[in-house]
Amino acid sequence: MAMNPAEHQNTWTLQQMVAGLPLFFVFFMWSFGSGGIQLARPLFALQITDSVFLVAVMVSITGTARIVSAPLAGFLTDRFGRKPLIMFGAGLRGAGSLGQFFVDSYTGFIVLEFFAQAGVSIFITGITVHTADITTRGNRGRFLAMRTLSGRVGQIAGPATGGLIASFLSLQHVFLFDSITKFTIVLVVLILIRESRPSTTTAQKAIPNRPRRSPFNLKPFMHMTFLALGASVVAGALLQQGITFNVLPVHASDNVGLTPGSLGILVSMAALLGVIVAYPNGMISDRWGRKFSLAPGLLILAIGTTALAMSPSYTALVLAMVAFGIGEGMTMGTTQAFVMDLAPSEGRGTFLGLWSLVRSISSVRIPLGIGGLYAAFNPQIAFLIATIWLAVSAILVITIAKESAGRNAERKR
Repeated sequence: MAMNPAEHQNTWTLQQMVAGLPLFFVFFMWSFGSGGIQLARPLFALQITDSVFLVAVMVSITGTARIVSAPLAGFLTDRFGRKPLIMFGAGLRGAGSLGQFFVDSYTGFIVLEFFAQAGVSIFITGITVHTADITTRGNRGRFLAMRTLSGRVGQIAGPATGGLIASFLSLQHVFLFDSITKFTIVLVVLILIRESRPSTTTAQKAIPNRPRRSPFNLKPFMHMTFLALGASVVAGALLQQGITFNVLPVHASDNVGLTPGSLGILVSMAALLGVIVAYPNGMISDRWGRKFSLAPGLLILAIGTTALAMSPSYTALVLAMVAFGIGEGMTMGTTQAFVMDLAPSEGRGTFLGLWSLVRSISSVRIPLGIGGLYAAFNPQIAFLIATIWLAVSAILVITIAKESAGRNAERKR
């Protein structure tokens, strides 16, 4: 397929950086508020129910909202534009958090959280499609690296801010804080960010007799590269939701004897490593290709889970967190850039919405699988399965994925 020359340009100028500042601010504010309610949400649910099981039910039910809304949001971005969906998603999450500030029942809380999680999925899908619109194969890796940096700063500042608010006011005030950040995003997008949806009328005028294509073009999903990327996104969910935020705290406490505070320091150290690695990795991804950074990143993550499987010691845990920080810094933005490269110019929103469906299903179901293995067998089995999946994902990227950017892709065209 012939590509637009602009798709290959490798520019990343100061002007582009300045133009991207409102969007980077949006990424920061989203993570800032979401980081604040990350712990407040389950803690408040536990406070009003006194049942860990009901907290797990809440997570499962609200996760379903993201699965349902992701593909619909992608389709709607193609019909009505990216900005309306971005603002609607952020506003829905903000309205849900505002309602949770006033609610005092489990039923009310879970209903609000269901709609709020739909807003999360709509926002993420809309902002992903917008990012794909305004970037090219030549600068997408670096742009997504800046997106990661902005979000990570918010992830670091958000939990601390939420903890202070909960300490000096109450847990419910943390939801008010999140609501303020989300409505701030709505205003910034409304005033400072332009619509990016390509004009279909312009394309029709350029080629009057051009047949109208269906937005449901599933051909890219049949590509072997998509299979490799699907394995990679499952690997990412397995690592983050399945291990880091699910079984790792229990493993660190029961088998390594680590306190929550000490584990928190290690997790923060991993996040900092991810921040340090993200932008240089984006440069490598744009210059040499996505596979050049994605496959090694997956292998580094596999080394981290191997360390956990081999030894329940503090040294192994430190090695694992170092590997997780570096590996996530190399894989998160690269996988997104790779998928955006595959997205067709027509029906891009629908394609990326369906991709968000794959990601949402992985994020909801993988923790149950890893948690089940951990409980039914032992930690070593759970970590070994994770190691195997990460290694297989790296092999698939190396062997069957077709390079989409950088010099390696240009040589094959």
